[in-house]
Amino acid sequence: MKKLILPIAFCLLASVALAQDPTKVTPEAYKTEFENEYVRVQRVYYAPRVKLPEHDHALYGTAYVYLNDAGPVVFRHVGLAYGAVTRPAVKAGSFRLYKAVRETHAVENMSDTASEFLRVEFKTEPARDQNTLRGKYFREDVPANENFQKTQFENEQVRITRLVCAAGKSCLEVAKASEPILFVVLSKAQFKLGEARTIDLSPGQTHWVAAGKSVAGDNIGQTAAELLRFDFKTPPLKTSEAEKHHDHSHAHEENAAKAKANAEASAHLKRGAELEGQGKIAESIAAHEQALKIDAGLVQAHVNLISLYGRTNQFEKAALAFRKASEINPDIPELHFNFGVLMAGQQRMPEAAAAFQRCLQLNPHYAEAHFNYGAIIETDGKLDEAAAHFRKAIENKSAYTDAHFHLGRILVNQNKLTEAIEQFQKSLTPETETTSRNLYALGATYLRAGDKIKAIQTLREALKLAKVRNQIELANSLERDLKSLEHDK
Repeated sequence: MKKLILPIAFCLLASVALAQDPTKVTPEAYKTEFENEYVRVQRVYYAPRVKLPEHDHALYGTAYVYLNDAGPVVFRHVGLAYGAVTRPAVKAGSFRLYKAVRETHAVENMSDTASEFLRVEFKTEPARDQNTLRGKYFREDVPANENFQKTQFENEQVRITRLVCAAGKSCLEVAKASEPILFVVLSKAQFKLGEARTIDLSPGQTHWVAAGKSVAGDNIGQTAAELLRFDFKTPPLKTSEAEKHHDHSHAHEENAAKAKANAEASAHLKRGAELEGQGKIAESIAAHEQALKIDAGLVQAHVNLISLYGRTNQFEKAALAFRKASEINPDIPELHFNFGVLMAGQQRMPEAAAAFQRCLQLNPHYAEAHFNYGAIIETDGKLDEAAAHFRKAIENKSAYTDAHFHLGRILVNQNKLTEAIEQFQKSLTPETETTSRNLYALGATYLRAGDKIKAIQTLREALKLAKVRNQIELANSLERDLKSLEHDK
């Protein structure tokens, strides 16, 4: 009986899941800022490397305003022929329109950078331009020395205008807005809004003008300011009589307290990351632990502690952090990457390899995971496979000096000297502690390729850098090789 009932039950559950609003399924990512019966404005925030569950988007035309420079994001569609689609990296201020389409998808931010944007849903069909909406980007050049405005889109509910306020000029003349107006800042500038104080505008900021209010803007800065203006043509949704008389005070207090705690935990997490960047590992650990005292479910703190504990040889604590993070969300690529590094540090290579593989299943664009997995299988003699992973690492992170170096070594082993030289050359920028080593390898490859002059020049450069960096053993080896080469001249 169970085998007959379960498929039916599953279908019913699935249909319910597909109807869920993203603000209900992933409230941490989707925040509604304004809504009426014709339009809804959501602020969307995809944290770095975040993976969001499946959710449904209604059958509305939609405008997107990207608020920061963000990396690629993958949308895995359910029940659609085009399946997974990757939104490429976008620039702050990009503006995009889509035709009405109902779709259900899961979301994964493939980047180490957050992706933040406004999502404006139009709840009726647009009045025009229906055939040109889907996927169209607006990122046109606008004059910087004069005021400029142009309607980019309009229907019965909203008009979207791109405008520029030139340096030292007045603009944004709005007299008694009949309905709410939203301004989205696209460039850094200084403004004076009406009688208000001077405001330092930054890309991504939003400023609302309520119905019945007026505003005028003066650009008092030295550079032009670019904004998008949304004029909503209908009022906000009215609250029902039941809502008017319902006491929300207790819930409000709870939400306020939770928001305060989340902010405090996030502040400790941010501070911990800053301290780690400064090399203050003990202080960073303390900050992360304080964040977890406030919010034990802060998964990123657990993820970071895997690495931090590992660097201080607190392996049991690191393993515990991995287990706790896995209980909260096992599908975070960085979680498995950090665990792989932890295992590799203990010479537990099979477990490290499995962790890096899992990381790459979740995020095929994770450059560091490609490199580390490639380095493991390189030691096992799987040179072709390792080279493929080093190339993937470079594909996703072009200035990856170690990946260029390791790929160069394999190419030398395969007697592909011209390409090996190219890879070693690319491993020299940016300069790191390993640059002198990489120069050594480049010089040796020049010699193997028969170019003794370039070999000597490169080895001399490597020796000079090794001495500057006080790399005594490397410098001694270079001096012996150079002496031998110069003697043979």
